Amino acid sequence: MRTQSGVSTFTKMLAVLVILGAITWGLIGLFQWNLVAAVLGGDVRPTEASHLSQLVYILVGLAGVAFAFTFPWRSRPAGRREVHP
Repeated sequence: MRTQSGVSTFTKMLAVLVILGAITWGLIGLFQWNLVAAVLGGDVRPTEASHLSQLVYILVGLAGVAFAFTFPWRSRPAGRREVHP
């Protein structure tokens, strides 16, 4: 089902999950702290990662933040304007 903005509710829910997952990986990379485990219970301090995997986690986290700001939450197709009589 598409909303009036042109982005389906299902797509928005998927975007929220992707963003939360990416931010969680970013927090793991930066602070070795697991947001999901903190909210849902479990070990919030994952085992120590290599510097390369830590860098990947940070990049994924930054990508999630960038995606959150660039996702078309309410956009309409460019160049098309709806005309109502």
